[in-house]
Amino acid sequence: LTRQLLANLVGNAVKYSRPGVPAHVTVRSRTDAEPGWVQVAVVDRGVGLQPGDEERIFAVFERSDKDADAYQGTGLGLALCHSIVARHGGHISASSNEFGGATFRFTLPAA
Repeated sequence: LTRQLLANLVGNAVKYSRPGVPAHVTVRSRTDAEPGWVQVAVVDRGVGLQPGDEERIFAVFERSDKDADAYQGTGLGLALCHSIVARHGGHISASSNEFGGATFRFTLPAA
């Protein structure tokens, strides 16, 4: 499930890259503030998120309104990511970042 989670997030980062610009994706992890947990961040320099979509995009069949017509998708990938993280007792969030793209952070129990 963790492999699927990362594949969905990195895949979206590549898919939603800016037209004509190579995808730039960074994946990093660190110990979370909560003991026994790890936080992973997937950071891209893509088209970013529409303000207000940060929570809605994790619902089934929901996608960010920003440039939605330019990208194919069903709105299931991030809902699946949310389910995987929740199944492990963690949290997932999305936000815009300083590069104009999106940052997805999730927590999972440390191995």
